[in-house]
Amino acid sequence: MMVVLGALHELTVCWKKIGHYNMKCRWIPGTGGYRESSMLNDPVHSIGDQYSIIETDEAIASANVVKFEVQLYKARDEKYLLDLQRVQGPQFLFLDLCAALLAQLQVI
Repeated sequence: MMVVLGALHELTVCWKKIGHYNMKCRWIPGTGGYRESSMLNDPVHSIGDQYSIIETDEAIASANVVKFEVQLYKARDEKYLLDLQRVQGPQFLFLDLCAALLAQLQVI
């Protein structure tokens, strides 16, 4: 799960932990990458191993916000299944995010 969270953080995805292997996530396209943001502008703040989302007016007003849920399952041996479900937002932006996440995880 830490590898998945690291990849989401690199893509500037905000998340809230709702279970041991389940997260509610929000992605706003056009926000700078991890290396471009400072701690003051970063919408995700770490509290131990917990993360919280800080809402901003810009994030709420954007029509291109993609909200989705991530669930991680363990399959056989050392294989894992990552389930991504779009909750709200444009379908094609969600697919772009899924492709970027797969590339970040070095699956494709």
